[in-house]
Amino acid sequence: MYKYKLIGLFIWINVSVSVSAQDVIASFLDKHGKDDNLEVISIGKKMMEMMCNLVSDNPDLTEAIKGLETIRIVSSKDQDVNKEYYNSARKLLSKSKGLEELFSMDEEDEELAIMIRESKGDVKELILLSEQAEGFSLISISGTIDLDVLLKYSEGLNIKEMNQLRLVKHNQ
Repeated sequence: MYKYKLIGLFIWINVSVSVSAQDVIASFLDKHGKDDNLEVISIGKKMMEMMCNLVSDNPDLTEAIKGLETIRIVSSKDQDVNKEYYNSARKLLSKSKGLEELFSMDEEDEELAIMIRESKGDVKELILLSEQAEGFSLISISGTIDLDVLLKYSEGLNIKEMNQLRLVKHNQ
């Protein structure tokens, strides 16, 4: 009996490690989370549900967030380490299974990568990774994501990374 419990524990540990290894934000924070210059914002499923109820009088916003489960943002304005953060996150993204590059840009003063994870034809995760003069950002949006609706609503927001996503969508 002890042998079966030990095997079960080993399997559970392997499953837990492989699941968490796919979570880019968690992996990034495991490596850099103790850095004082990182800002971390996490909006969970319950808060997303509450937000959906609060904005029920705004159909566009309700439509944009109704399928979302979590939004997580890691950012830094410390120019001394932003490039290191970007390279670290990019490496984690390249190792993450199931992510597909939607768009990337590497210019002299700005780098951007947009990745998606799909399941059964639906976008389930959108990751935006950016490093520019204004700072470093790693944004993960998960749930059932309708890119057209998200882009439509984001036009009113001043998020430079979302503007880049809009350009990619128009070029498809």
